Amino acid sequence: MAIVCGRALEAHAYPYCVVLLSNYTALDLPSGKVHFPTEQMCLAVSSAMKGDGLLPSGVTEPKTYKQALSAPDADEWIAAVNKEMSSLVNDKKALEMVDFDDVPAEARVLNMTLILKVKLTKDRRLDRRKGRICVQGNKQVYGEDYLDTFAPCTQLSSVRLVIILALNLCLRVYHMDVETAFLNSELQEVLYVRLPSGLRYDGRSYARLRKAVYGLKQAGRAWFVTSDAFIMGYDERMQKSQVEPCLYYLHDGDLWVILLCYVDDYLVASSSHRWYLDFVAAFNAQYTCKDLGKLDLVMGIGVRWAPNAAYLSQKGYILSLLSQYGLEEAKPIPEGDVGL
Repeated sequence: MAIVCGRALEAHAYPYCVVLLSNYTALDLPSGKVHFPTEQMCLAVSSAMKGDGLLPSGVTEPKTYKQALSAPDADEWIAAVNKEMSSLVNDKKALEMVDFDDVPAEARVLNMTLILKVKLTKDRRLDRRKGRICVQGNKQVYGEDYLDTFAPCTQLSSVRLVIILALNLCLRVYHMDVETAFLNSELQEVLYVRLPSGLRYDGRSYARLRKAVYGLKQAGRAWFVTSDAFIMGYDERMQKSQVEPCLYYLHDGDLWVILLCYVDDYLVASSSHRWYLDFVAAFNAQYTCKDLGKLDLVMGIGVRWAPNAAYLSQKGYILSLLSQYGLEEAKPIPEGDVGL
């Protein structure tokens, strides 16, 4: 049994959820403009674990390109890798392919690695296969290959805060993400790389880096600086939180916007759908992004909306755990029975 807004709810009515009443008031907004009547809101949350590594039955992730070529779904993996290479070379201009003879003798050549991942839906069903080519940044030398590396990253409590504020201010929460976000940031240093074993492009396996490719020590910071500059420059009324560097807000008359960035994912709570659409269009004009519509999945956690409430759960993750251990048909132990 749980209490939500002063009312009792049967536990079975909201499976896989734990109810939490919250009193967040820490957002550094102008004093006196926002009140948080907790009796009008609730937030149902579950554990913050994402459940990485639990895949649907029969689905595997190859460790190398060679393994992918011999897998039953080799065609899908090859297509995913080709798409990644095309994005790096043609779309994002992140790699400038060169002949081995064009690599300076004194240059430090960094190896690249291929990561093959299966992307799942919020209920942990197969969505697509993805290839990510990254730099092995562990060989970089400070002062020569990079300088600053720190980039702030938001946390689950900030996501809860945005949802609670949205419930109180009657805002709709939208979700968007940026495709290959790091590749939108220019690289200042001169670096050369070697493609992963088994991969070549136009007969070449060496390249000069032009963008902050994933794996570089400075890649995360480079993208955060790029993203932050765009957000703050898009609307002069936008302000940045002094306590959460990934949180931005705008309040002008009836217009409310609260924006939270999580690397390349963005939660936008807004009182104006038009403002949101214009923001996405401007973002997409400069960096390729996807409008995912109303928020229903964040950090691997599903979101279900109801009047004055939002329910965050990991039903898919819990069911995948049961499947992993063959407990799909298991029955709960009667109350008071320890099974001994």
